[in-house]
Amino acid sequence: MPVLPSSAKPTVVVIAPRDIPVQVRAANAPVLRFETSEAFEQWSRGSAARVAAAVYAALAESKVDLASCSPRTQEIIARLCERAVIPSVKELFAACSSRRSCYRSWSEDITVTPADFLTRVRLLQLPAAAGADAVTAPRNGTIELR
Repeated sequence: MPVLPSSAKPTVVVIAPRDIPVQVRAANAPVLRFETSEAFEQWSRGSAARVAAAVYAALAESKVDLASCSPRTQEIIARLCERAVIPSVKELFAACSSRRSCYRSWSEDITVTPADFLTRVRLLQLPAAAGADAVTAPRNGTIELR
């Protein structure tokens, strides 16, 4: 089930069995469909684990050895892995006592900019989150499985 970036349009969540027709009136709204509330709960609890897996995959792609990074960068990455959703760069550095120092530390340890890194994490998280049906609502208001 795709997890959309925080900058994306609002997502419609539908919890209903497949045999029940659903009509969504929002034009081109992303729709996530779960057959049971238990499936939705299981998906939502697994969000932090999906973020952490995507973070480590992005670090590996960037050839970053986390153990060799500064303690400040390690702390930023650890906080990112605990998140259920991927934050903006501003949110990522908000907990730092000095954003400038955190950004400098990041730049020395990781060659990819924070914005590009977070974009990559979002993209890597999509296939890992394929637990529910991804649905789109075309302009006519009906829903179609992708």
